[in-house]
Amino acid sequence: MRNSILISLLILASCKSGQQKIEKLDINTMKVVVWQLMEADDYYTRVSLLDSTWRLQRKNVEMYQQVFDLNKVDRVVFNNTINYLERHPIEFKRLMDSVNEVSKREKNIQRLH
Repeated sequence: MRNSILISLLILASCKSGQQKIEKLDINTMKVVVWQLMEADDYYTRVSLLDSTWRLQRKNVEMYQQVFDLNKVDRVVFNNTINYLERHPIEFKRLMDSVNEVSKREKNIQRLH
């Protein structure tokens, strides 16, 4: 009896989660977008120290939107993916390790030039 109740609850839970399927980005897209957002944020931070009007004009928001547009990524889907990854730390770590590898690659390329 207990097993049948447990199985019924699992089936109901899986049905509900199927109905609430949230669109997420794949890890490769996330890797690129997160890296570009970090680069944009770094640039914004450096420039806004020299030009305080950037903060008033919210240039960082414009830059983030440009990254989303460039990659054809919807901000809501990006946020859904981040929220999902917050609940799945192993996958989040995999993403951040990938972003770190992109960072290393970019630094090596810059050293060569």
